[in-house]
Amino acid sequence: MMSGQQIAKLAKRRNCPRCSLEKTEGNALCRRCRFKLPPHMRLPLEGIVNREEWVVASALRAAANYFDIRYKSILFFRGGRVR
Repeated sequence: MMSGQQIAKLAKRRNCPRCSLEKTEGNALCRRCRFKLPPHMRLPLEGIVNREEWVVASALRAAANYFDIRYKSILFFRGGRVR
């Protein structure tokens, strides 16, 4: 669970926590990372200061699981470039 202070700090952060690109203030992820998510997962990650803590926490958890499962499976099946 995230506190209100953690959400406010994440909203003010200039860089995306996932890819370190510059993001818009008030959103959890940068535009590029949000675009990679399915449409129903994008809205809860925008304007996070005005949302309840449990909504933001569950949306971040779902996004992290999506990125981990989706992009891990692509690399596993040789769909991506492995360094």
